[in-house]
Formats: sequence, structure tokens, C-alpha cells
Amino acid sequence: MAQSAEKDVKLSGRSSEMNFDWVYLLSFIFGLLFLYWFVFLIAVWLKGYFSDIKLDRWFHGKKGISGYILGAFAGAITPFCSCTTVPIFAGLVDNNIKHGYAISFLIASPTINPPALILFYALFGGQLTLVYAIVCFTIAVIGGLILGNERFKSSLIEIFMVNEDEGFRWSEVNRQYVGFLKSLAPVIVIAAAIATGLKSWQPSDGFLGFTSGSVFAIPLSVIAGGILYADIAMLIPIGELFLDKGLNVGLIFAFMMAASGVGLPSLLLLTRIFKKDLLGFYLLTIFSLFTLSGFFISWIL
Repeated sequence: MAQSAEKDVKLSGRSSEMNFDWVYLLSFIFGLLFLYWFVFLIAVWLKGYFSDIKLDRWFHGKKGISGYILGAFAGAITPFCSCTTVPIFAGLVDNNIKHGYAISFLIASPTINPPALILFYALFGGQLTLVYAIVCFTIAVIGGLILGNERFKSSLIEIFMVNEDEGFRWSEVNRQYVGFLKSLAPVIVIAAAIATGLKSWQPSDGFLGFTSGSVFAIPLSVIAGGILYADIAMLIPIGELFLDKGLNVGLIFAFMMAASGVGLPSLLLLTRIFKKDLLGFYLLTIFSLFTLSGFFISWIL
């Protein structure tokens, strides 16, 4: 009798756990859909206001370090993914903007932007948000300075793309959001499924020891992120779960920066704009900066 009761309790516990997992999955999906709509509203307004034509006017006449800082700042306030940033970068360069300033924009835009920071703050808190934003901004400025050398100017392939400034309209927001869901809803579901699975995952002591103690953990996370491709907004909820599981914060941030800032789709686009020497140096620079940033974040936090 007692064994039967104990068995019923175990089965009931398993059933409730399964129900909880499904509830968590569905709440995660619908929560992200609502949050992304709010983020998307801000993104569409910013994207319409800061068109590449307006950015051209910003950069003309800028010289020295101020141009790189402006490039990183322009990237930080414009909500473009790495694939969208590539043609805008091409438009800036073809409009005679110094390519180093445009590279700072190219690095900053997909890794940091106001909508992403809203999500970041909601899930990570103010301190980690500030650290991530400062590190990404610094990487963008340094990357622009390194790759802005005049000897790389001849390694750019001329291509011209200009986005039309459509302005802000509610109908346009909803239309683009529906289009966004058609292409990225599966990614949201996959991200939610991964988050649900990770919720019950407990990393072993050996795994935690490797991520916090091995010098290869952060470089490997950057390589893994570079192979994958995801918008920074998609990566933030999963990164927050990784942090809750005890993974090294520097490793998590380095992975998120690499996955959002570099990916196979954007790399293919860059092959149309960068010649092989500049593309190789760009990837080496980005890999080095993301890796060093991961170690730096681990050290200060």
C-alpha cells in the first residue's frame, strides 16, 4: 500500500514536471513574441530614422579617432543584424566614407543596439549590461582603427546599395513584424526549446571547471559562435540561462558577440565586399578581440 502510494506520488511528480516544462516552453515563446514586438517597434523606428543616407551626412568631414567613435556610436544605436549591416557598410564606403569608420559601424551594429540592450537589462541586470555595452563599443573602435589602415582600401570591392527611408508607420511596423515572424518564428521556437531543455540541465563539475579554468574554453566559444549565426536578441535569453547554470560569464559574452557579429551568412556577404587578404585579416582581428574581451570580462567579474 505504502509502495503504491509512493509510486503514485512519483508519477504525479513526473507528470507535473512535464506539464511545467510545457507551460514554461509556451510561456517562453509567447513572452518572447510580445517582447520582440515591442523591441521590433523600436527597431523599425530607428531603422527608418537612421537610414544609410542620414549616416552618410553624419560621417562627412569627420577625421581621426572621432570618426571611429562616431562609427561605433552609429552602429550602437541602429538595430541591424550582421547581414543587414553588410550592404549598409557597402553604401557608406561607396559614398566615400573612410572604410575604417564604416568597419567600426559594421562591428558595433549587430552586437549592440538599444532594443537588444532592453532585453539584456531585463535578463542580465544593469551591471552586466553596462560591461557588455562598453566592451562591444571598445571592440568596434579598436577594430576600425586596426582595419582602417589605408593599405586595406585597395582590398575593398566596389558595390553600391542604398536603403530607402520609409519612415515610421504602424502599418509598416506590423507588416514587417509579420514578415519577421515568417522567417524567424522557427528560430524563436528552437531557442525556446533549447532554453526549456537547458532549464533542467545541470553542468558537471568537470564541465564547469573546463569553462572557468581552461585557456581554450573562450577561444573555442568564439569559434563556435562564429560558425553559428543568430541575432543578438535571440541569443540573450539563452545566454541568461547559461549564466544561471554557472558558466563563465566571459565565455558566454564572447560566444554571444561572435554569434551575432560574425556568422556564415554575413561572411558570405562579406566575400562580395572584402578581398581575401582583408577578409582574412578582418576575421583574425574579430576573433582576437572577442577572445581577449572574454578573458577581460572573466577577469573583472
